[in-house]
Amino acid sequence: MNTIVLEDDFVPVIDLSTRDRAEGRAAIAEAIRTACETSGFFTIVGHGVSRDLITRMHAATNAFFTMPEEEKERSANRAGVSGLRRLGSYEAFAAHVTGDLPEAVRAALGDYPSTWKVANIWPAAPADFAPTWREYLAAMTDLAADVMRLFALALELDEKFFDDKFDNHVSLMLANYYYSRDDEPAPAELRRESHTDWGTLTVLYQEHDNGGLQVRREDGEWRDVPAVPDSFVVNIGDLMAFWTGWRWASTVHRVVNPDGANAPSRISIPFFYLPNHDAPIEPVTADRNESAVTVGKWFTDKVRAAYAPELEESA
Repeated sequence: MNTIVLEDDFVPVIDLSTRDRAEGRAAIAEAIRTACETSGFFTIVGHGVSRDLITRMHAATNAFFTMPEEEKERSANRAGVSGLRRLGSYEAFAAHVTGDLPEAVRAALGDYPSTWKVANIWPAAPADFAPTWREYLAAMTDLAADVMRLFALALELDEKFFDDKFDNHVSLMLANYYYSRDDEPAPAELRRESHTDWGTLTVLYQEHDNGGLQVRREDGEWRDVPAVPDSFVVNIGDLMAFWTGWRWASTVHRVVNPDGANAPSRISIPFFYLPNHDAPIEPVTADRNESAVTVGKWFTDKVRAAYAPELEESA
């Protein structure tokens, strides 16, 4: 297996093309273990997702975001509910793997408010948007499932250890469209604020020539994550860090503005692979005495911690 390493090994590029052989899987798992114990970030090539699908996904998503505003609003809204959100310097469109299920099935996905219980709101235009997104969601699910098996090997667990925790997963896909701008950004102005992901793992497509993703080292230094052609960036989230007994790192990351004026628009498409809503998650090591938590409770607590202070201040 060929593994290309960027700079100081903080975000390695890992070639998955030999994952169909036992010795290849073992070598890949070892590389993943090293990455997850340091930055929690790595870039994958040789992943098997077709370039044609990635190209069509980008094209359909870009076509939606660049439609005239009135047409985009009509396409994105149904009965006052929208799959489109505007968030300052960018806008986003979201869909869940559960969003096309019947309402009664979605309602049974936990007794707490959650986005995976909401119906997907598919735009009417462009015509290939919904079918392309569904195809891409399926490809991301297959890829993420195998990455989780590689995670199991990296943790010296049975390769199928995580499988039954994801057989009714509630994963989310999000497309971010960062606006182009003619003016020069203010010092320290960000396209996306510093944050960690809350879930298990994220598989990210970022537009090749319009980067901006940075991860923060323990010493506080920010490192760029280059957009390698035909690659995805993978990172673990807080839930996966908990699941490993905090042996693996859920790392703070952000999106910065390009230097200077005349910055182009940028598309990024993260797929957040989330376990079954009622899956019991407990650390796989005995290093800490922590109780199991369900995925639904984990996310409910995260939402309350993140947004309750704002709600109290505005009351």
